[in-house]
Amino acid sequence: MAETAEPPRILDSSPPAEVDAAIRGRIRIVCDSVHELQTAFETRPAFASSWITPERFREGDVVARYVVDGVGVTILSPDESSCGVYLVDPPEYRMNPRQLKVLTEVLGRMMTRGPGETGVPSLSMMRSQIGLRAKDMIFSSLAEHDKELTGDELEKQAGHLANVLCKYTAGFGVLETMLTDPRVQDVYVDAPSSQVPVHVVLRSDAALGVRQKCRTNVFVGARDLHAFVSRVKYDTGLPFSEAIPVLEADLRHISSRVTLVSPPLSDRGVSVAIRRHSQETWTMPQLIANGTLSPLLAGFLWACAIGRRAALIAGSRGAGKTTLLTAAMLEFPLSQRILLIEDTPEIPVRRFQGIGYDMQTLRFSSGRMDGNRTRAAEALKVSLRMGESAIVIGEVRGEETRVLYESMRAGSAGSCVLGTIHGNSAKGVLDRAVEDLGVSERAFSSTDIVVVVALIRSPDGTRFRRRVVEVAEVRSSGNSVELVPLFETDQTCQCAKPTEEFSASAGSIVGIARALGMKPEKAIEIVRAKAHADQISSSALPGNSARSQRLSADAARVRSNEVFTECIFAESTPEAGLKEWVRRNDSGL
Repeated sequence: MAETAEPPRILDSSPPAEVDAAIRGRIRIVCDSVHELQTAFETRPAFASSWITPERFREGDVVARYVVDGVGVTILSPDESSCGVYLVDPPEYRMNPRQLKVLTEVLGRMMTRGPGETGVPSLSMMRSQIGLRAKDMIFSSLAEHDKELTGDELEKQAGHLANVLCKYTAGFGVLETMLTDPRVQDVYVDAPSSQVPVHVVLRSDAALGVRQKCRTNVFVGARDLHAFVSRVKYDTGLPFSEAIPVLEADLRHISSRVTLVSPPLSDRGVSVAIRRHSQETWTMPQLIANGTLSPLLAGFLWACAIGRRAALIAGSRGAGKTTLLTAAMLEFPLSQRILLIEDTPEIPVRRFQGIGYDMQTLRFSSGRMDGNRTRAAEALKVSLRMGESAIVIGEVRGEETRVLYESMRAGSAGSCVLGTIHGNSAKGVLDRAVEDLGVSERAFSSTDIVVVVALIRSPDGTRFRRRVVEVAEVRSSGNSVELVPLFETDQTCQCAKPTEEFSASAGSIVGIARALGMKPEKAIEIVRAKAHADQISSSALPGNSARSQRLSADAARVRSNEVFTECIFAESTPEAGLKEWVRRNDSGL
């Protein structure tokens, strides 16, 4: 019997009711979000071309809320993303029509006078001048448009609007919040800036649980980006065009280093990278407390400072080389004169001088169009003729390296030499010095130790910590050198621990003992006593007591070191000296 084929089934293509409701709800949310985004783009104030986009977020994702110069900042750490969110809420983006009208009128009147006619050399000076002129004009305009405003309220609103006008004329507009927020370390404006949100990197101690890499809710418009570039060019006097598509400069009034890149190098428009210099000086007890290094290593670095050793601090960009260098400089006794040679001003010189250090700075050019500045090698040669001093070089990277090692071999490089250099290991530093900088291995043996600090990232990439991962001693071996690890990391500890080579027979300990006129065995006992003292100091830091504040401050650190040195060399044994330091420390030094 022949089989008959079944008629084809007509499948019901409509989704179940609950799926249909979910889809429709999702579409509604997307449409609402698009509407909100479009509204934000359409309602930005007339004096700005940058957009602040709205963000919906769960209250549980908020890790910090605070205000920076009147601008609200909210930091989020959403569970579903390894990138944090940095939201700004500038009050000028919520002005009423009357305020916007007054501000636009005054801005138009002031634009008839260009920045070159103000007769001031920098934007920071121009800002105060513009503020004074703007406040008077805004005061008059507000009084004319709103008769109900009188007295203190009129004065308050005029001052507020004048500050806004300064921010978007002689300031850095909507980016200014990020450039003045002490929690922000880096700011990135990628091309095309109107389509890619600004990103920031927060400091590692910004807030508990925060993701350090954050996207913001700011899109920089073309007009605002052009104004930012113009302000940098005006403030630095450096060229920037398609013929010279890179501008690197220091903006000292905001303690930042800015790098601009334009087409043809950045083919989708101008991009900006800003690195902010920390205004805080970290001390060894603080670095011990956050796990960067051990108390024993801190005590060893103190001994190297007073024992006239030469040390290079190595690491990648952002690893914390300058932070560790600054902390090591605070280990110098106040009687030690310091010559600081820098291209980028990162060391807080005024703070050191305020503490009581005799510090002289020499600035040099790194090869950019700074015709009025000295080359690094020339600055170093000058420093060698300026009397007995510890020499600190912000970054060892060019022709000055050979001059430095020649002077170190000749014994004319001062009582101590400190510097930073790019490199991820002691072996990498040696290879770079020999292969790239033209220093022979025999000359490199003038270096006593190489300290390597690294960024240790969390598995999900949301946070990173700075750790000293290696300390190697440089030992001569004929015409070459041997790198001997004194401290290194292992699987049980991310922070470098002492090896068997860290002993009284280590060349650096012998050198310290010779400089201090004692036996190596006593020198290493003093190092261990200093480690005990630093452990005591760091253990007090988590509290908010007066003693904690006293021990954490940079000036107090220097004062504590001065007392420790007096005690340790005045008493019969290092142990007795430590006990005397503890007694005087508990009584307020």
